[in-house]
Amino acid sequence: MLTTLTSAETSELFEIMKDLAAYEDMEGLRRRVGERLLVLLKADYFASFVWKRNGDMFDDGVSINMDRQNLGHYEEYFQFNDPITHKLRDRRVATHVAEVLPQADLERTEFFNDFLARDGLCFGMNYHAYAGKSHLGDLRVWRHRRRETFDRRDVLILEAVGQAYRNALNSIRAFDDRLANLDPMVQAHKTIETWGLTQRERDVVLALLKHSRDSDISETLNISVTTVRSHLKSIFLKSGMGGRTELVSRLLYQHS
Repeated sequence: MLTTLTSAETSELFEIMKDLAAYEDMEGLRRRVGERLLVLLKADYFASFVWKRNGDMFDDGVSINMDRQNLGHYEEYFQFNDPITHKLRDRRVATHVAEVLPQADLERTEFFNDFLARDGLCFGMNYHAYAGKSHLGDLRVWRHRRRETFDRRDVLILEAVGQAYRNALNSIRAFDDRLANLDPMVQAHKTIETWGLTQRERDVVLALLKHSRDSDISETLNISVTTVRSHLKSIFLKSGMGGRTELVSRLLYQHS
């Protein structure tokens, strides 16, 4: 595919690859790639979201040349009444919108007339980046009606950028995860989850990591000192720890 690129396209693609190697935060990277894609693909609009499986919704949106209020309507309503994006998300490769819904059919939908057309979006492509089952972020590129629709060559260019984009986002996420694992409190939470504690017992443990005195824990959690000591007794039994010194040492200083 690269042999079919013009010199301007090759230069823009090279700049995208440099950006992918340089950025250290996901949101900034998604926005910068969007700016580059508008030039590379002669497009007019860009948006990017992350699919949150636990919330069953798209979130963390960034956009270019789209009205913030209109995007608010997408986040609150249209993403849940969207005839194309979930199908595009399932593809995991660069895909022209018309591959999942013919353009004429799309233009008869509420989604098109009351959302897309409000900002002028008409012809679109998506790429959805994954690491395993985890959605890292998508690339949604659109043209105005005054332009021609995207062709197969455009889809292939988006796929090439998308694969590099996926690798960059995955590297950023892996680095963030490694940093988080260096935080003793992150490790403490993981250990606490293995002990089978009640929610209140977990609260007491976390308070204990910040306060040495039962009275301070009592005040923090708004429970009596007697209740604090009762919870601690149960915590020591479930965790196998001999006392608060051993428990704090285990959670904050020993992660093996």
